[in-house]
Amino acid sequence: MHESGQRELAVTAPVGQEQTRPTRRRRAAWRLGTVAAVAALTVGLFWAYLLQSRTEAVNSDAAGMVLQGWDLLHGNLLLRGWFMADVSFYTFEIPLDGLVAVASGLRADVVHVTAAAEYAALVLFAALLAAGSARDRRRGSREAWVRALIAAGVMVAPGEVPGAHVLLLAPDHTGIGVPVLITLLVVDRVRPRRLLPVLATALLVGLLLIWAQLDDPVAEFGCALPLGLACVAPLAAVPVRRLADRIRARPGEPAPGGMGDGSPPSGKTASLPWRSEAAQRGYDFALVVAAAASYLLTQLAIRAISRAGGYYMEPIPGGVQFGTFGKQVNTLGQNLMYLFGANFWGTPQSPVLGYLHLAGLAVALLGLLIAVWSWPRADRVTRAIVIAVLVVLAAAAVSPLTQPISGTHEIAIVLPLSAVLAGRGIGPWLAGRRKADGAQEAADGAAEGAVEGAADQAAPRARAARVAAACVLIAFGAGYLSDLGYNASQPSSPAVNQVLAEWLVAHKLTSGLGGYWDANVTSLDSGGKVRVAPVVNGNYGYLWVAKAAWFDPKVSSANFVIAHEQRLGAGYEYVGNVIDRYGKPAQEYHLGQTVVLVYDRNLLKTVIQPVLGYLKTPPAGYGTAPG
Repeated sequence: MHESGQRELAVTAPVGQEQTRPTRRRRAAWRLGTVAAVAALTVGLFWAYLLQSRTEAVNSDAAGMVLQGWDLLHGNLLLRGWFMADVSFYTFEIPLDGLVAVASGLRADVVHVTAAAEYAALVLFAALLAAGSARDRRRGSREAWVRALIAAGVMVAPGEVPGAHVLLLAPDHTGIGVPVLITLLVVDRVRPRRLLPVLATALLVGLLLIWAQLDDPVAEFGCALPLGLACVAPLAAVPVRRLADRIRARPGEPAPGGMGDGSPPSGKTASLPWRSEAAQRGYDFALVVAAAASYLLTQLAIRAISRAGGYYMEPIPGGVQFGTFGKQVNTLGQNLMYLFGANFWGTPQSPVLGYLHLAGLAVALLGLLIAVWSWPRADRVTRAIVIAVLVVLAAAAVSPLTQPISGTHEIAIVLPLSAVLAGRGIGPWLAGRRKADGAQEAADGAAEGAVEGAADQAAPRARAARVAAACVLIAFGAGYLSDLGYNASQPSSPAVNQVLAEWLVAHKLTSGLGGYWDANVTSLDSGGKVRVAPVVNGNYGYLWVAKAAWFDPKVSSANFVIAHEQRLGAGYEYVGNVIDRYGKPAQEYHLGQTVVLVYDRNLLKTVIQPVLGYLKTPPAGYGTAPG
């Protein structure tokens, strides 16, 4: 029986297959060549994504995570003293940043290397998940390749604006797709039937879900909850189906299913004996328990880290916005087009590229519709992905975080998941049906002759439709690859404040203050030789991707402030405000529109110490500065 609950026909090997089966050596060589080819393609994509990522300037969001990863890999395993954003990225992106930084040195290019590696892994795992497990590939490896190529094609070319910023710079909800896809791959490829393998697999899936949810709460809506619901559905259908069988049963006849004694059901009922039903659905039940337990254990782990003195994470902004639902949906549609590379707002790329990337969105939407339409026959992974996409989009439609461009980060998981649906939905039809050999046709029986005759008459039209669709997809795929090559060939951009960081190092100015967008990125650009603590409103410590010790005058110092001649808005300091807060500087240096104000005292004695729960302003009546 298929995991969707539908009965399956037994598939037997054709007579004489042993004479035509490839030798083990040839099969091993083919598999090795396939692995080598996929690895080479992945490395090539990584290099292209690295070049495209370098066209974007590194900012403080991404820089802060590299600094955290560096600290983690140098012994601060719990990131003690760190104040995170509203997402920790603690179990995947930050450790990966740290590994790359340790291997290559603390520098801005770590951001590009990490982002390119994460996105190349996303494309690879999406293709593998779209290909399906070996048990599903009854039409041969051709269908698996078609399914994989469709999924990879949807994702292969991130849009230039703002796609490179969203997908190839700061992870910011994009990287979580890797743990999610790995978890779904395990569920898809491992289908145990005995008790111990079922328990072991469920335990592994539970650990992977904890790993993902500790990293990013998006994994709750993008994997744990959908997987649990996808497995609950067939479990809930069992008693409903049995009740229907009892209602249909004639008076005086035994109830279908054998009353739990293990006897086979009578007649043409759909129910299995209770013992067989339990064996069939035991894996679903184990996965439901794993998904539910993973959420609870994740919350306990977060509390345990906090009690042990580990990092502090800002709460996620709550609430919903039903009053502006229409505007939210419009913004969500705009962000979806950004995500798939179709930008027609602000300063978009050329209209040709915008329309080109609409093809990926259309293919993804078609894959979602096919998956919804074929829900009764879908496997648990396809059902889980459908639920995940719908849940994430529904949450974004009412979330206060849904803003143009910035809200694209919040729905980034939709891109790989919908690409997988496109491959699994469109791939089987596009690959076509393999023609059965003579022995198999004889085994089909005369009863299927009329049906196959009608299918043979429709076969030329279906084949022509598949060829036409394949040509269209190949043309769009060539366009996507051309766009990727064009984006990768653009000149790279230096990190924000790279020149400023080098100037500070040369003038031996190693610790100071600045707005958020001038703080962590300057520290990273200097290779860790300069530390800039972020402040807001001139003299209030800003606990967003920062350490509390940076603001404590007993253990740290700061003798300069990075400011700007113009009012650039939130995240930047204005020269006039700085002078009002700290007085006239001893020295003042102008680097273009940026001004470095140098003082002959420790400015941290004037900085108001930050308070948890008061991110941008201190509470009313709070002291002006440390005593």
